[in-house]
Amino acid sequence: MSAHLSRATRVLLVCLLFLLGASLFAPGSVRSWADSQPSGWRRSLANYWAEPVVSFSTFLGLDRPREFVVDAFEAEPSIATLPPAIRPPKVVGETPLTTVSRIGRNDRPIQILAVGDSLMLDLQHGLQRVLGSRADVQIIGRGALGFGFTVPHWDWEEVLLQYGRDVAENRPDIVVVMLGANEFEGHVLEGEKLLPGSDPWVSVLSKRSDDAISHWLAAASHVYWWTTPRMRDERFSQVDLINEIWTSTINLWSPAGSILDSMKVLGHEDGTYRDEIVSDDGSIVRLRKEHGVHFFEVGADLLAHQLELRLIVDGWLDPR
Repeated sequence: MSAHLSRATRVLLVCLLFLLGASLFAPGSVRSWADSQPSGWRRSLANYWAEPVVSFSTFLGLDRPREFVVDAFEAEPSIATLPPAIRPPKVVGETPLTTVSRIGRNDRPIQILAVGDSLMLDLQHGLQRVLGSRADVQIIGRGALGFGFTVPHWDWEEVLLQYGRDVAENRPDIVVVMLGANEFEGHVLEGEKLLPGSDPWVSVLSKRSDDAISHWLAAASHVYWWTTPRMRDERFSQVDLINEIWTSTINLWSPAGSILDSMKVLGHEDGTYRDEIVSDDGSIVRLRKEHGVHFFEVGADLLAHQLELRLIVDGWLDPR
């Protein structure tokens, strides 16, 4: 028994030493991890670990060897990207331009780039099932688990570089967007707490959504942005405010951007949250998964059909 405990103790010590060493040599990752924790005891505990480790590592310069290695061996070759688009000037009384029609252009399928967080990960499968079955559409899915404009794990400059890379490589005609599930955690970004509904939170979401659109429209002709769907948990109570931000930003880019109301197909008639619908045969079909956030196939397919109908109305696709 004592030998067994001794081995367990040695394993624990090795793990602790590894954690300490990794933290000392990568303090930036430790700080980002701490800031990413939900507000409350978990973030407090993470900061108790991170703050002295980061200070000690910086004081001794232990972070410099890692930075040298990254610069020397992991530097990516320069990537050809397109200059960000510039917002169109607004003229009082001006009649908005209409979307350029793609009907009758049979040179290639319409390229649709789908971006966002884990909501888009579910949705892009619905897009593949519904729109991907058409010969005149190609879906490029780029949903990312855990992504968010206010999530400090994601380096914003790198995110914009990736957006630029995606549009330069794929030359999408349309970008479709759904995100917002990870913007309600009260993350700390660059030392500032972003409480949902606060001015700093609104400011970051407004600025970064505007930056993102400018990079998408470097190649695409139009951005369709779904409202963040209402969710079951009360901690997502600021979803209406986040949708005001998305809508305001899209309006700045009109006529190159449009909002799609996700709750038109996911919600009740009054737009409130619902878990399930009644199918044509009278059976109950679940729309949302167990936490009331992500979509089952039916929910994702309803959103995909919503987009297909909008693309037909806007002249991008022929009816079928």
